[in-house]
Amino acid sequence: MPVDIVRDSAIDVLLRIEEKNIPIQDAIDRTLTRKAGRLSERGTRFLTQLVYGTTRHRLLCEYVLRPLLRQPIDKLPLAIRIILRMGVYQNIFLHTVTTPAMVHTSVDLAKKRGHIGTSRLTNAVLKRVPDTLDGIEFPDKMDNFHGYLSIRFSMPGWIVHDWLKTYGPETTETICEASEKEAPLAIRLNTLRADQGKLEQRLAKHEVQLAPIENVADGFICLDKKPKPKMKAFQEGLFYFQDPASMLPSLLIDPQSGETILDMCSSPGGKSTHMAQLMNDEGLIVANDKAIGKSYRILDNKDRLGTDSLHLTITNGVDSAFKPESFDRVLIDAPCTGLGTLRRNPDIKFSLNSNSLEELNRLQQDLLRSGIALCKNNGVVVYSVCTFTEEETMNVIQPLLDRNEAVLEDGPECLNAWKIAQGIYRILPGNSLFDGFFLARLRKAS
Repeated sequence: MPVDIVRDSAIDVLLRIEEKNIPIQDAIDRTLTRKAGRLSERGTRFLTQLVYGTTRHRLLCEYVLRPLLRQPIDKLPLAIRIILRMGVYQNIFLHTVTTPAMVHTSVDLAKKRGHIGTSRLTNAVLKRVPDTLDGIEFPDKMDNFHGYLSIRFSMPGWIVHDWLKTYGPETTETICEASEKEAPLAIRLNTLRADQGKLEQRLAKHEVQLAPIENVADGFICLDKKPKPKMKAFQEGLFYFQDPASMLPSLLIDPQSGETILDMCSSPGGKSTHMAQLMNDEGLIVANDKAIGKSYRILDNKDRLGTDSLHLTITNGVDSAFKPESFDRVLIDAPCTGLGTLRRNPDIKFSLNSNSLEELNRLQQDLLRSGIALCKNNGVVVYSVCTFTEEETMNVIQPLLDRNEAVLEDGPECLNAWKIAQGIYRILPGNSLFDGFFLARLRKAS
């Protein structure tokens, strides 16, 4: 009997993520392309659920498995470890999957990916997996709070340690809990192509309903059914898929018609096209990125959204080919750990280590220095990252302030809900529509 194609495809995706360090959604997309026509829409949804859920709860799943195995789990072939993790995830978190179905499909997968011995091991182990979280004996919350958070929320220990040091136990638990939840789908209305009424009318044909996002003009949460890239409304550029928090940097920089603006780390172009939209496409926006391979995404979004004021350049940002003081405003949405986006990118937490913060801090400071140099005197620079570690936020901008190269200033009042100090805005993951984010608005000294 052939193995379940959806679960087998999920194994392919999870292997790509771990062996080749491919981002989770890219790995899913590649597998779906290879399996084109073989998976139903329902099967695609289940595959996505399996991949995200198994990745999101990886440490917890292995914690459950260790006492059930005779040998260290790390000694098992990776494919078998993944099959076992996926089985634990289904049994504990997917109540639509029965234990017999989970065991049967997992044994078939283990037979295909291993041999008769690994299939017997899979059968014996997964039959003893608890059905709920209540059946798991976690580290004691009072005596080992760090260990409890790490296992319960599948968060690497060094990340938990950093958050506890910075934010304390209560906030850290809130962040961990929020990071394991699924993120809502948000879109940005492209006012260059449509107004709210037109967009709602077009999406209503697909039973997609929208709810406005408070304080974020043109941002909407999609209720119940979700729009898809294949819809004509998307292909015609009426909207753009974008997390609410990633709309804030464009609002904070507050671009004005006729200005010359640099988006230093632009790919895939969401913030560049947003700024063009806010400027009514009047002016010049240089969308820069260092990766040639990513440039097609910027150009595709430019053409689809009709942002003719946007022009692509490819430089590394630090050693820029632009003349000093060339831009009225500069946006630096810098490369970062991305820990604020774990709801959407749960694989990130396993690809980082404590050295990542130090390496990124150096790059972020270099990019900020370059951005200040490229900005005109008395111009505006916005620094943003989709994370909230001290190393990637205040520790990046403070040296600049100490050298009196710029001063912090407040942005538009619509952002006051997230202001924590003059010119400083921060969102921590919690009971919110927003990913974790940090933003600073700087006025370059004359």
